[in-house]
Amino acid sequence: MFKKPLLLIAYTLLIIIISSLITTAYFHYFVLNQNAGSEQQSLTAVSENEVKNSPIKDDNTIIEIFSYGCHYCALNEENIDKLEARMPAGSKLVRLHINNEQRNGLASFSPLFATLTVMGIEPQHRESAYKAIIKDKIDLTNPQNRDNWLKENGIDLDAYAKASQTPQVKALLDYMTEVSNYYKISATPTFIVNKKWLALQDRDFPEFSDQLLSLLQHDKSLEQ
Repeated sequence: MFKKPLLLIAYTLLIIIISSLITTAYFHYFVLNQNAGSEQQSLTAVSENEVKNSPIKDDNTIIEIFSYGCHYCALNEENIDKLEARMPAGSKLVRLHINNEQRNGLASFSPLFATLTVMGIEPQHRESAYKAIIKDKIDLTNPQNRDNWLKENGIDLDAYAKASQTPQVKALLDYMTEVSNYYKISATPTFIVNKKWLALQDRDFPEFSDQLLSLLQHDKSLEQ
């Protein structure tokens, strides 16, 4: 008389257990694996052959590929300064603006960066450029807007115009394009460590600085 209810209860429990196992399996194989894939994409390495053929000129470097139009780049300025202060002897941090042949999107402000860099005044005007582009929504690729910004920042228009046409600016623009294309940079900020590692920020500072410095020191120890 109790067989049918007991069978029904047993069947119900079996269904619950199977459903739980399926849910657990789904979580582990799909959700966790997707998260793991995201973590892996935040740090990638190029081949040894690609390292040898890299257009990057300097060894023992951490290069930040950034853009004046990048909100996260602007927020990280103080953290990058602190990272630079922690760089070991014989190494250096280099900032390059993302660039491409079309000079569109985030790359559109690269001529401004290159010209100010060649003039030797880029660091002191970086924050103002961020503010104008990101906060004030001023299109500094427009010559009139750019000239107004230059005047507001006390930068001589004739000196800027002359510097923008120099071989040094062209060489820097070409170099930034070559590095951006070679490493297929599509997001900013991206950090290139020792020509080998491409790191996207996946944790807060200073933990992210620790990771970059660890990669730098690891490759230096292999060279010794």
